[in-house]
Amino acid sequence: MITQSRWNHILGVARKAKTLALKLKENDTKYAEDMFVLGMLHDLGYEFIKTNASHAAAGGTILQRAGYKYWKEVALHGDITIDHMTDELFILDCADMMTGPNGEDFTFAERLSEIADRFGPDSDAYQKCVIEVQKLQTDSRYTKIK
Repeated sequence: MITQSRWNHILGVARKAKTLALKLKENDTKYAEDMFVLGMLHDLGYEFIKTNASHAAAGGTILQRAGYKYWKEVALHGDITIDHMTDELFILDCADMMTGPNGEDFTFAERLSEIADRFGPDSDAYQKCVIEVQKLQTDSRYTKIK
């Protein structure tokens, strides 16, 4: 179920995705609007599943059935095994890792610290996020959005 805190996070990710889209593709307001919508939809899987691990796939499946253009990005967000990210997945993953659990703007370091506090520094969730942030920071697109 999507909690009030999760809704705040979702809205924060949507707003951050819009901002990042305008940095990556300057003056493309339609693209920025699309990225806002992607941010709004990225965690919808939480409404239908009980485990954090499968929320992305669940949301992606629902959005694929609905014919949503960026369903794959929803299904793959946070997946550290992806070799090449679309611009949309890059924006979504950055926005997700730059937004706190209550929608607040975070740096990558602040978000990692919050995840370590919540799940523990030895947890799989934290270790996965460390790898994700490293991948995002070494991506050539990162210099345009930081």
